[in-house]
Amino acid sequence: MSDSLLELKGLKKSYRGKPALRGVDLDVRPNEIFALLGPTGAGKSSTVQATAGLLDLEAGQVVLDGRDVTDIDPAGRDLSIVFEGFNLLPVLNVFDNIAFALRSPAYREDEAEIRKRVQHTAELLRIAQHLDRDVNTLSGGEKQRVAIARALVRQPLMFLLDEPLSALDLKLREGLRSELRQIHREQNSTMLYATHDYHGAISIADRIGVINHGRILQSGTIEEIFERPANAFVGRLIGSPAMAFFDAALDGDEIKIKGCEQTLPASQFGLASEARGAFELGVWPEDIGITQAGSGANSASVYAVDNRGFECAVQIDYGAGLFRKVLDEGQLLKQGEACGFRVAEGAGFLFEKSSGARVSHQSEGGR
Repeated sequence: MSDSLLELKGLKKSYRGKPALRGVDLDVRPNEIFALLGPTGAGKSSTVQATAGLLDLEAGQVVLDGRDVTDIDPAGRDLSIVFEGFNLLPVLNVFDNIAFALRSPAYREDEAEIRKRVQHTAELLRIAQHLDRDVNTLSGGEKQRVAIARALVRQPLMFLLDEPLSALDLKLREGLRSELRQIHREQNSTMLYATHDYHGAISIADRIGVINHGRILQSGTIEEIFERPANAFVGRLIGSPAMAFFDAALDGDEIKIKGCEQTLPASQFGLASEARGAFELGVWPEDIGITQAGSGANSASVYAVDNRGFECAVQIDYGAGLFRKVLDEGQLLKQGEACGFRVAEGAGFLFEKSSGARVSHQSEGGR
């Protein structure tokens, strides 16, 4: 018996001959928020729509609560979905927009129960004072709260959220993410949350699935992904700043880094014996130390400075490339200033340059 509420198995879908889903596999466990993280065009919306039954799949299976629902229409799946657009009904006020699903033939509820549930959900999302208003008089943030309330009020088996906050400004996004997390705790709900926003994903999700070109590259907790990124694309997508990449080559028992004086022992990467060809060395910026120029470290200079108020990020130019790094507290650097850097002992991952696949630490254990 599976411990997953949702299982997607080998989903495939093309649009006009162009593949959008290339065998998507993922599982969402009961009472968790699972974030599907990827750039525009990665396949996030198609995955959500396939889960909801809004796509005709070419292959694959959708299993919901142990039941194969692949060929069941959306109304029979007991799911609520929130899209990026508000999709509100302009002829109805806020209350009636939220109550709309509860009054449908499929979910018709008693009016007293409808009023109770709409009021409670509106209070959770801080829009109870707007229930009598015309939706066209609301701000963008208020409209998105109404759209989310309309999905939450029905208490389905699972919620699907497709970029629900991307049209809002930063403060509104942060506030609504906190409220979604609070609602999740209160209702023990299960959510599949599709987003391109790394910060949004890690702030709300229990686990994350990284998707690109219609394939899930890796899934797990953010700690698991940081510990063993499966692919160079994963390293480029997560982190703030994201992983730093250096062209590297195996030379005997050493890894030589293009543009750097520092070499690293090949033994620290646990390379498979057949590992050959061009590599990229990926290093989390937290594992790179910035030093003064002329200190025996790799020579570099400060290309740009990004003062964030509570912290300062710099872009470092080492001749063969650039990487970003948040400076240690109290460390000050100016644009154009010469500096040095070193990769920490034991840090970093090797990725095959052509495919992006991780080639270091293929066995379990070790970094």
